[in-house]
Amino acid sequence: MNLVLTGGGTGGHVYPALALAETVRRRDPAARVTFVGSSAGMEASLVPAAGVPFVGLPVRPPRERSLRRTAAALATCAASLWQAAVLVRRLRPHAIVATGGIAAAPVVAAGALFRVPVVVLEGNTVPGRINRVLARWSRAVAVAWDDAVPHLPARRVVVTGLPVRLEVYAVRRADGLREFGLARDRYTVLVLGGSQGAARLNAAVEEAVTRLCGRRDLQVLHQAGAGWSGEGAAGREERAVGALRYVRVPYLTRIGAAYACADLVVSRCGAASLAEITAAGVPAILVPYPHAADDHQARNAEPLVRAGAATVIPDAQLDGDTLAREIASMLDFPGRLARMAASARGLGRPEAAERVLALVSSLVRRRVARETFA
Repeated sequence: MNLVLTGGGTGGHVYPALALAETVRRRDPAARVTFVGSSAGMEASLVPAAGVPFVGLPVRPPRERSLRRTAAALATCAASLWQAAVLVRRLRPHAIVATGGIAAAPVVAAGALFRVPVVVLEGNTVPGRINRVLARWSRAVAVAWDDAVPHLPARRVVVTGLPVRLEVYAVRRADGLREFGLARDRYTVLVLGGSQGAARLNAAVEEAVTRLCGRRDLQVLHQAGAGWSGEGAAGREERAVGALRYVRVPYLTRIGAAYACADLVVSRCGAASLAEITAAGVPAILVPYPHAADDHQARNAEPLVRAGAATVIPDAQLDGDTLAREIASMLDFPGRLARMAASARGLGRPEAAERVLALVSSLVRRRVARETFA
């Protein structure tokens, strides 16, 4: 198969694409996979690091919600359209899979121009604005949750789950504990502050750690994010806070090892994070980012809360005392933690990448059949 993946700007747009690339290559080592995104986006470093060929376009996402920034982003998108058309014509992919973000728009438009089957991959319960537009140019839309179906063209929507990388759910607990130097006889709380950091969440975690300092049964592994400027943010920090063990890192490159040793996750509600949490089968305390477009993070949390896999602390109510109480309430009732873990596993779709690939393959076969009998 010759596949083009496109999207970017956030980890939620990049990591599902990398998970799909991983699955394609595992099934067919001779397959050709190319990722096309913004040369200024995080995909420009993440994708080559994963060993996937990357082509950068000049398209730039808006960094602020202002008319001027949006107009500038649309101008770079238009400037990238010609390059995307030349690239699609040269690569001649069997299909294009778009994961979202303005970086995907020129490639999807070029794919529609050359009649290449396009699949849009949407991980949020409320589809992003760009993906709602791209869905009109697609042959199919693969969504992570049933909740997303009413927001998209009905005939094109297939519920597949959101692809996650194999390492997310395939690392052994013992290996995860060894990776981070954690103890076997303590509960592990994993905190995901995001790749760029979540200042309010990070501050609450540091305060909660202090309030939980008397617990000898607890250790906290905290991804603070590259954007966090708190004490010790420049590199890995490990210290005792009373009886509690606290490990803080800017970024978790081995996220699967972190999930493997986690008994509880504290996280924002990005699509990729929730897909990983459920695939790994870990209970969660979720703190939706309040300024997300269309309040989609709060909506993303709803399926997990309904199933009993997670609880939610609204951002406005988040502080160290509230977070510490919620963590303690779960750890002090292991039966509750076990039930939540079972519910999370029930929601998880570790086979999502296979489902998306099957959908793409079916569209490619239909195209070949039409061209053969035309």
